[in-house]
Amino acid sequence: MIFYDYYADVPDETLREFVNKQELCRFVTVSANGQPHIGLYPFLFLGSTIEIHLHRSDEQLEDLRANKKCTFEVDEIHGTIPSHWVHATNAMFATSYHRTVIFECEADVSEDPEVLAAQQQRLMQHYQPDGGYKSVTADHAMYRGPFKEISALTLTVRARKVKWKLAQNRDRPTREKLIANLRQRARPGDASAAEALQWTLDHEATK
Repeated sequence: MIFYDYYADVPDETLREFVNKQELCRFVTVSANGQPHIGLYPFLFLGSTIEIHLHRSDEQLEDLRANKKCTFEVDEIHGTIPSHWVHATNAMFATSYHRTVIFECEADVSEDPEVLAAQQQRLMQHYQPDGGYKSVTADHAMYRGPFKEISALTLTVRARKVKWKLAQNRDRPTREKLIANLRQRARPGDASAAEALQWTLDHEATK
């Protein structure tokens, strides 16, 4: 994927909020023989680090034993638009809109029950703040068995790449027309796409 500065012009706080509201991440590793693997996982984003966990027989854990480098990704797909919304005859103007944040990381793996318990407790507090579960501790009988089957991963962020592809390469009147067309078309996802494009106009107006 190619990256442009105008697609990456997003405030840090806005990016943090975006990442934190995602339910799952895509986690990418590469095996010793160069085969990429991808998985979907719950996660906890802590800024400079990210926490996830894997089953000890997961192929991605085997990948990390050979290569600690990995990629963490979250996104929202906002769909596609027809070319004639931008140009009357040129098919090259058909495009897609999405918001994507990628973190290039190095993974540290732990099987320490205390580390696992602390990580799982933080994860539960994030996903289930209303409670309804017994606090996760290393010495609780209910959790000792599962802790023998999973590994705690701490991903240290080495680089961040942002691509919020939301028509920033179009002028304001064109974007206003695109927003109106999305709202009129009203497919599932079009309302959120219109809001995302409107965000770019509002963001630029604050400069």
